[in-house]
Amino acid sequence: MNELEAKLARYRNFWDNKPVDRPLVGFDVAGWFPFRRFSDLRKIPDGGHIEPGALDPRRCLPDYREAHLRALEVPDDFIKGVSPISAIPWLEAMLGCRLRRNGDGVWAEERRADWGELANLDFPSSNPWFRLYTDFVKALSAQAGGEHPVGVPILRGVSDLMGALRGHTESIIDCMENPEDSRKLARKCAAVLIRVTRAHHAACAPFAGGHFIEQYSMWAPGPLVRMQEDASAVLSPEIYRSIVMEADRAIARAFPYSLIHLHSSSLFLIDLFLEIREIGVFQINRDVGEMGLPEMMPHLKKIQDRGRRIFLRGPLTEEDFRLVAEELDPRGLAVQSVVSSPEEARELALGAARVFGRAPGSAP
Repeated sequence: MNELEAKLARYRNFWDNKPVDRPLVGFDVAGWFPFRRFSDLRKIPDGGHIEPGALDPRRCLPDYREAHLRALEVPDDFIKGVSPISAIPWLEAMLGCRLRRNGDGVWAEERRADWGELANLDFPSSNPWFRLYTDFVKALSAQAGGEHPVGVPILRGVSDLMGALRGHTESIIDCMENPEDSRKLARKCAAVLIRVTRAHHAACAPFAGGHFIEQYSMWAPGPLVRMQEDASAVLSPEIYRSIVMEADRAIARAFPYSLIHLHSSSLFLIDLFLEIREIGVFQINRDVGEMGLPEMMPHLKKIQDRGRRIFLRGPLTEEDFRLVAEELDPRGLAVQSVVSSPEEARELALGAARVFGRAPGSAP
C-alpha cells in the first residue's frame, strides 16, 4: 500500500465510521490568514475595494505552488490540495456585495438590499465573480494535472449570506418581524450554495474518485459540500428551527457527503443541527479566547453518542490530543492542529505519536 492509498483508506474508514486505532490527525501550516499567500491580494491597499479584475488565476499559480510544497513538508494523515482563494468571500461577491481589504483579511460589505431586490436572488453565468471562481478552478486543475485535488474553499452559510445581503442586524429583526420572507431568502441562499458547489465539481475532475474541502484537507469518495453557520451564534433556537434549518437540510441533502463548519459559540444549537440527519461531519473550531476543549467535550460527546462524525480544528496541543484520546471514540473522528510552521507541525506530530501510539501518516 503506497502513501496515497493509505491515506484514502483512512478517509474511507472515517466516512464509514469503522473501528480504527486512532483518529485522523493532521496539521494546517497555512494558518488562519490565507490572504498572506497571494501577491495579487497584497498589492491591494488596506481599506481598498477588490474588483474581480485585480485577481488573475495564472498570476497566482506560483503562490499556490509555494504554499502547496510547504504543506507537503509535514507528514500527516491528510491529502494536501488547493482551492480558489479562501480569503475571498466568493458567494457574497457573486450576490452583489462589495469586497474590501481589511488588514490581512477581506470583508464583504453588507449589501442592505430591499426585499424587491432579493425577489429573484441568483446571478447569470456571466457574473464576473462566478466566472473568476470557475477560472480559478480550471487553472488550478490544469496546474495540478491530477497529482492533487482542487477543493472547494470557504463558502459562507445561509445565515451568513442573509446577514450580508440584508445587513446582519436587520436580518435578525427580519426573522422576528418578517419570517416568511426570511424563510424564502434562506431557501434562495441555499440554492446559490448548491449551484456554486455543483459548478465547482463540474469544472474539475474528481481526485481518486472523490472531492475535497481544501481548508480541512477533507476528502470524500463522492461529491462533497462545505456548509457553515457562523451567524447562527446570535440566533435563538426558535429562529434557527423556523427560518434556517430546512435550508441547511436542503444543502446537505443535495450531496452524498457534507461537512458543516461551526464555532463553539454555536454549540448551544447542537441538538437542532443533529436533527439534520443528512449532515455528514460536524467540523467544530476550538477558537483562541473562546470555549476551551474541556468545556466543549460534553457537546462533542453528544455528537458521537448520536453516531455522527467530528472534525476538530484549532491550535491543538499535545495536551489537547491526550484529552481527545481519553474522552472520545476514534471512529469517525479527525483532528487538525493549526500551526505556524512545518517545524512546529513536525514537533507536534511527535506528540501525536506519543498520545495515539502511531505517527500521523502511517498506514491504517
